[in-house]
Amino acid sequence: MTSTKALRMRRLFGPDGRLLLVAMDHAIFMGHVAGLDLTTMASVVRSGADAVMTTFGMARRAAQSPALLGQAALVLSLDVHASEPEEQLVNALRLGADSVKVLAASSDPEQWRSLERYAVVAERWGVPFQAEVIPGGFDQPDQHTPANIARVCRQAAEMGADYVKTLYTGDPDSMQRAVEGATVPVVILGGDRTSDEDALVRQVRDAISAGVSGVAFGRNIWSHPDPAAITRRLAAVVHPD
Repeated sequence: MTSTKALRMRRLFGPDGRLLLVAMDHAIFMGHVAGLDLTTMASVVRSGADAVMTTFGMARRAAQSPALLGQAALVLSLDVHASEPEEQLVNALRLGADSVKVLAASSDPEQWRSLERYAVVAERWGVPFQAEVIPGGFDQPDQHTPANIARVCRQAAEMGADYVKTLYTGDPDSMQRAVEGATVPVVILGGDRTSDEDALVRQVRDAISAGVSGVAFGRNIWSHPDPAAITRRLAAVVHPD
């Protein structure tokens, strides 16, 4: 790992090697929804988020208020289908990104080839590369088995991902096997908004006990009635000391 990439990884994961990332890149496919705004972004940052992940548009608006992100890291969500990965990554750096993410949520080999191209470009520029990997895609839950989750995590790592975002396997034992097999840090996603906040927190606690390096939650934070409160609660689990 280059010194530049290592410095950015330390900014993301901090001294304890853990990350609470708030994913706010949903407007690109959901459109205008409450909570996906700069006010919420500022609120979660003040409440303990280590990083925010968003799109070019929101990152550009956030850049107009330099104090908005404070010490939080910025992760840019990039298009796996983009024809010019390097141009996408350079634009992300112009906006001050500390990391970039690409989603491979399909068994389509072309998505995986594109993911590998992004990994090569990110290595060239010293940028931590997050691969979000979902076996079979979001609409095929029968493919979301612990074995398949472990497999795609390792595949992403072998293709050059510096850290991986994926589904929780469902229990600490199988999650631990996925984490150990991945060889790079793993963070879990939150998925659809849940009404059972206590169960969500228990899931995070179980995942952390299994060796997961943190969470990358979106709707369970920004669409919460009190995004600041749930951020503080999750931060206390991810960073217990």
